[in-house]
Amino acid sequence: MIQRPQTIFLSLVLVANCLVSLGWSIWAKVGQAGQKAELYFNEWTLTEAGKTTSTSAMAIVLLLTLSTIVTLITIFSFKNRIRQMLLGLINSLLLAGAMGYSFWVIFKEAMPSFEPEAQGKYGYGFYAMVVALLANMIANRLIRKDEMLVQSSNRMR
Repeated sequence: MIQRPQTIFLSLVLVANCLVSLGWSIWAKVGQAGQKAELYFNEWTLTEAGKTTSTSAMAIVLLLTLSTIVTLITIFSFKNRIRQMLLGLINSLLLAGAMGYSFWVIFKEAMPSFEPEAQGKYGYGFYAMVVALLANMIANRLIRKDEMLVQSSNRMR
């Protein structure tokens, strides 16, 4: 039984993190000369003239794994709202760090090997990370709202 709506949003964070971890593409770009770059959860690959180079993206793996663990802890510490708010803040920082590192890989590592007029596209994994970040922010807001309601009722006693 779901006792509070925060659990729904935190579960959405778990689902989104799992979908990115399952291998949904975060970003992909195909150049006019035939080169191709893709960013996934654990690596980004660059293919030029039939030669493929893979580079590990362990920071995204680490940040999203920690985010998933923190979300699980947050769901099961529902009796301590102060701890939930702190864990929610940490989780937001982890998700923002994963997205920031993704942008760094895209714009500093992969983009310079392409001509500027070719456009890349964000994959479903990127949008899943955005959904996870937004769901976490909504859950934090609802936790804070619950805490304020409890404090208000305590003042009335």
